[in-house]
Amino acid sequence: MKGLFLFSIFTIIYGSLFPFEFQYVNWEMEGQDILLSTVFFGGRLGDSLGNVFLFIPLGFAGSALISRHNIDKKFYVGLYGLGFALAIAIQAAQVYLPARVPALHDAIWNLVGIFAGDFFVRVLKTRYPGLLKSDQRLALLALLSCWIIFLLVPFIFNYDAEELRKNIEYHIDINQYRFANILLFTFLWVTYASLIEEILPNRRNFLFSLEFAVFFTTIAKIFVYRNEIESELFLCGIIAIFITRSGIFRKLPPYKFTALILLFTMFYNSLYPFEFYDNPFKEFKWIPFSELFSDDMLAVVRTVFYKTFIYGAIVWNLYKGFPNLKYVSLFCILYASVIEYFQYKTLMRVGGLTEPLIVLFLCTFIEQKNVAAKRFKNESKAS
Repeated sequence: MKGLFLFSIFTIIYGSLFPFEFQYVNWEMEGQDILLSTVFFGGRLGDSLGNVFLFIPLGFAGSALISRHNIDKKFYVGLYGLGFALAIAIQAAQVYLPARVPALHDAIWNLVGIFAGDFFVRVLKTRYPGLLKSDQRLALLALLSCWIIFLLVPFIFNYDAEELRKNIEYHIDINQYRFANILLFTFLWVTYASLIEEILPNRRNFLFSLEFAVFFTTIAKIFVYRNEIESELFLCGIIAIFITRSGIFRKLPPYKFTALILLFTMFYNSLYPFEFYDNPFKEFKWIPFSELFSDDMLAVVRTVFYKTFIYGAIVWNLYKGFPNLKYVSLFCILYASVIEYFQYKTLMRVGGLTEPLIVLFLCTFIEQKNVAAKRFKNESKAS
């Protein structure tokens, strides 16, 4: 959890000050006026929500550390103070970055993110206190949350009849369905079910079931701001329910099979349509996450959480499927590096260090245990 706390601070500073092209500004003559000329409340919805999500991991990790070690409650004030001071300092530093626009309302939304992370920990402490005592289960819960956040970000209700009509027309068009996407989404849903079993073993709760997640997220996406629904999402959820409940995995090694499918489909989708060419003007992004930055914070948030969950699903299924195999982490990092290199050689993709660093982060927080996988063992004996 300390690692997540420190990593969240690094991510906040990196994401807020990129591309680090500082220029001199006289603070007394210009800097103060630039910063203080902004209001405390305002900003575009996408940017505001992006600033909230950016600070949630900091609030979550900090609150979890305080709760786990039973530290005096005054440290919560310190956590909020540290987060708000960091947010204000970032806005002040952005005065010296021509590519950035400092705004005091960003710091307010950052503070909201810290409170949201703390609130989440308090809910877990009340309902599932055992989770806070296990870094491994918390890491898997964070991974599972990436999938939900990707599906439902920004969690803002919005009903657009025209957008809904377009979504329906899009989904009934069979030409919009790709076999590789069907495989990918199906086994991402299967991984979701596996993570639930790992996080809450021997507990059955409909709200945490695969069935509820599939139907709830599909319906909710219709009424979420920018309600773009991936064509294969619902169909693949139904297929995943059939796979996990029918006993097909009784005759197959579930984690190995899932890992191999995800490895293949991730590689295929990352390079499709395989249009390679040499462009002397195209640069490899040696600065990590640089290709993700755009004016649309929501698109960036969705992309980061999507990539994190896919690579996390690959890492975890490999760990579970090959518990005694060495160098799984190294293989995953090399796998992501190969994808990035080939993306650099494609026509439309951007290659960089982003995905290998995401995998490195995941390998650090997801443990590999040298124990045999036990999933579906009971079902196999019963049959």
